[in-house]
Amino acid sequence: MKVLWKELFLSKAVLLLGAAMTAPASAQSCDTICTDGETCLSAAVYPYVPDMSTFTSAICSAWEASGQTEKLYLIADENVWDGGYDSNPVYTNGSGTQTPIDVFVYDAMYLEYWKTKTVEIPASQITDQADFVPYAQTALKLQNNDMYALPMLGCTNIMFYRAGDAGMEAVTTLSAFESVNSAGIYISPVPWGMSGAMMNMAGKTTIGVNYMVKGYLDTGNWPSMSQLDPSIIQSLAGIAETASYYNALTGAVPPLAGVEDQYVRAGYFSEGYGRTSIGFSESMSQMSDATRQNLRLRAFPWTDDTSSPNMFYADVAGVNSQSPYLANSGTLPFVLANIMTEQATLQNAIAPAGQELSYLFPARTSVLNTLAGQDPLYAQMSEILNDKTTLLVSMPTTDRTAFHSFGGSVQTAVLGAFSGHCDLESTSFPGSNSEAPSICTPLCQNAGGWVGSWTNEAPPAWPAYSACGCTQCVQSSPLPQSVQDEEPTTMIVTGPALKRYNRN
Repeated sequence: MKVLWKELFLSKAVLLLGAAMTAPASAQSCDTICTDGETCLSAAVYPYVPDMSTFTSAICSAWEASGQTEKLYLIADENVWDGGYDSNPVYTNGSGTQTPIDVFVYDAMYLEYWKTKTVEIPASQITDQADFVPYAQTALKLQNNDMYALPMLGCTNIMFYRAGDAGMEAVTTLSAFESVNSAGIYISPVPWGMSGAMMNMAGKTTIGVNYMVKGYLDTGNWPSMSQLDPSIIQSLAGIAETASYYNALTGAVPPLAGVEDQYVRAGYFSEGYGRTSIGFSESMSQMSDATRQNLRLRAFPWTDDTSSPNMFYADVAGVNSQSPYLANSGTLPFVLANIMTEQATLQNAIAPAGQELSYLFPARTSVLNTLAGQDPLYAQMSEILNDKTTLLVSMPTTDRTAFHSFGGSVQTAVLGAFSGHCDLESTSFPGSNSEAPSICTPLCQNAGGWVGSWTNEAPPAWPAYSACGCTQCVQSSPLPQSVQDEEPTTMIVTGPALKRYNRN
């Protein structure tokens, strides 16, 4: 959930859950690495949160405010801990020793895997367990009320659209979504105007999970990972076609000033591109005040079955079974995991008093309710959570490596099933319809031929390049192969801005 803070909606209103919610200034910074011989606990936070310094400061302050005197080292480097997708919970300490990370926040989509690497957290060490959102409780709680891990954040795929869009407002099924956002509305990395969908399914993990979720919601059972179901592949390709090959399946979208790449679609939506942008709630932090004040939120419908549950993700704090502080019935890692996920900590991490909102989805009902009473967008988020039954997205495997391979197979199959045109980029700029054929015809020669469309305006073209519409999608990047590693520069236009012609 990477994001860069920008123009947040909430005014400087003070959000209080009581005096205990206000984080005191911390005497320790929690960024000093542990060394051999120290009594020093380590915790790795989920690395893709907005304003990481505020997030870690809230945890650090809560640790000190609880009366703990042991040193705490917080790891917020995705190169050390990536949220559990590939990383292992170990780091090189200040003495050069490979050291277990005592507590780590991971994406519970790999819950079955992490159950084998963590210890259960005793119910006696958990504050207000009933306050955790129900879908996370159901998935994480054992019969004796111990928990596999403690929920911190949640999220689901949300459609963002503009108030007054009756078509989007009526979308409750996948078929309706595809009718409102029909295939081929745009073929470039960025939509041309307020039409089309934007959705990133490019990553192997992302598209693999999408495949599994789609199959589960259609049948009520997780699909097999050993043999791909052509109907699911075709459905994912159809969803991608409401966006474009580049926007949905390569992740390659021109950068936007002041917006983190992970949420660039939300930034473009805020500037008037696309009819809808699909992403996680925190992407709203990339939108302007004016956009957020006119924004509507709905859960993305993966199926035509309106009785199907909403599928929610969760980032959860687990205790490493290799933590040395568990020796001799030690409890410090349990204490730390609990402090990291308490109401006050989450409140200060997500929406510290008098500061900007993150639009992160808290996994505690009390925090969500408080924010819903303060901000209408959080009220809409609460409606999405409570509108129907929600289930935790947790893949039915203990093998991360196998799932990565599976996701690659899904990615390849969906790319192959995509039916539609693509913009290919050229460093030669057409200046008119009469100049375009000599540039676009040879460019599209190995891509099924030229369809007659072109532009030299950015966006939808990349800065400093022009684009020709070709029949087939034949490469994974909209930039010419020879310049894929170059930094895009400001668009050069030698005459009036020329817009796209003969779009189909």
